[in-house]
Amino acid sequence: MANIIEDSINFGMGLFAYSREKIEELVEKMVAKGEVQRKDAQSFAADLIKKGEIQREELSRMVKDEVRRTLQDIGLTQDARLTKDDIRAVIREELAAKKDAE
Repeated sequence: MANIIEDSINFGMGLFAYSREKIEELVEKMVAKGEVQRKDAQSFAADLIKKGEIQREELSRMVKDEVRRTLQDIGLTQDARLTKDDIRAVIREELAAKKDAE
């Protein structure tokens, strides 16, 4: 039964969405229902918490990679700084393009 719960958490919201307290609460409920033995509860909770940390790190890495790719696609690098003049120029270009399209 513990595997079913673990799988549903992993494939549902993901462990990254669960706090340590929520995981410990879930495991305590499982112990109370007899789905996990008391002697296994601490290691089971620790395993779920560790998996959640790994998922959070992976999600963070994926978001950073995607942002980096997007910035490169639009011609910005991490060191690029947009000035007010740069922003104004982009706005002018967009307005001109919109006006030409009308």
